[in-house]
Amino acid sequence: MNPQRAANPIRGAKVWSCAAKFIRDPIPVLRSLHQEHGSLVAFPNDPFRQFDPRLYVMAFGPEYNEQILTNTEVFKARGIVPQGPAGSAHQIVRFGLISMNGEQHRRHRSLLMPAFHRSAVDGYRDTMAMLTTHLVDQWRVGETRDISRDMRDLALDVSSMVLFGYSEKESYRQLGRLIERWMATSFSPKIWFFQWDLPGFPFRRLLRLAEELDREVRRMIHQRRKESHDGDDVISMLIRAHDQDNGAMTEDELVGEVSILFTAAHETNTVALTWTLFLLSQHPKILSDLLEELDGELHGDAPRVDQFDRLPLLEWVIKESMRILPPVAWGTRAVDQPTQLGPFELPKGSRVLYSQYITHNLPDIYPNPRRFHPERWSSFAPPPYAYIPFGGGPRLCIGYAFSMTFLRIALPIILQRYNLALAPGTRIDRTYQVTIAPKYGMPMVVQAKGTRSKPIRPEGTIHDMVALDS
Repeated sequence: MNPQRAANPIRGAKVWSCAAKFIRDPIPVLRSLHQEHGSLVAFPNDPFRQFDPRLYVMAFGPEYNEQILTNTEVFKARGIVPQGPAGSAHQIVRFGLISMNGEQHRRHRSLLMPAFHRSAVDGYRDTMAMLTTHLVDQWRVGETRDISRDMRDLALDVSSMVLFGYSEKESYRQLGRLIERWMATSFSPKIWFFQWDLPGFPFRRLLRLAEELDREVRRMIHQRRKESHDGDDVISMLIRAHDQDNGAMTEDELVGEVSILFTAAHETNTVALTWTLFLLSQHPKILSDLLEELDGELHGDAPRVDQFDRLPLLEWVIKESMRILPPVAWGTRAVDQPTQLGPFELPKGSRVLYSQYITHNLPDIYPNPRRFHPERWSSFAPPPYAYIPFGGGPRLCIGYAFSMTFLRIALPIILQRYNLALAPGTRIDRTYQVTIAPKYGMPMVVQAKGTRSKPIRPEGTIHDMVALDS
């Protein structure tokens, strides 16, 4: 691992250059800063304040990941989008479990945990299998489909019906599209630099989208409150907690929790499924070996939970996909009390960034890191905090078991029905909002199972993340 090469913050024009480039595309900025400066690089937290001692530190590698992710009293969660004006709908819908700290986080996590416990997740198997089968039943051999859109619709269906007990497909698809627009606007470069609620400015558009999202989520909550008082879905449990003890969760907290959970539940699963299907299309030998494993154990059926342990290559494929193309590339924390991080003294109010992407691409931990090589997991256990697609420590993603179960069910159903080949002339560039996603979708040709053809190689920035054979 690269050692820290300097203990002085970067200042001057390079701060602005890095910030502008990071907002457009964080991956090359993270990569170049790590290569140039090693495991730690610091900037002034506020370049406008000459004597402000606070820093913004980017920390790379397992040791710093562990320090940041386990010391939750020092390193506080901040959320994933700009905060917004006090009392605004945007501030309400952005504030869920991932933004909370301390006792509030522990209380909300305990309220949510029953729905994400392993025993509860195992019970979602039939619905996950049914929804995935319903999706592939609509495909036809020879057609070209945007697989990223299909996977988004599938993830929306699963998260809506399994987690939220919501059966009005058109309504939750509309909610999903609204969330997409809200997230895309939240990550617009102009939002971060010009947070002005003025006519014609993107920030005003963001606030109006948040108001629309707030209304839609409240409508969903009110509908669930009328429909059922004893459901075991997330919304029903949160509503009961709210109704039984108003001190447990306010109405605004309930809206924020549902908004963020709905966003996270479908966004990360969408990109994980999309990238995994893409990587398998580019590696026919791995796909062939995986199909042999699936056919031998499943015989065309959807996997049962008790069969997961007998599908090791499936697990390795999923783990390797989320290593090389982690759904979330980086996270941040706010320093809540003075602390030491490497050579840097960080005053309260400083910020730190850790990176799943950089960690998963460290060659001394993962040889040939840009190579999709699922077999590496057959005899390899990474050091602590060297594999963090779901974060780690006390704030490990509450949906970890849910996501892994969903991926282990959806992928075998899809792969046992059809072969998916990248459409000729496809360009795959990345875009980054909450997740690393294909910017122009993922057009793939639906082929009969067993079809074997030379992989179609895409154009685009995907090649600086994944080594594809020429």
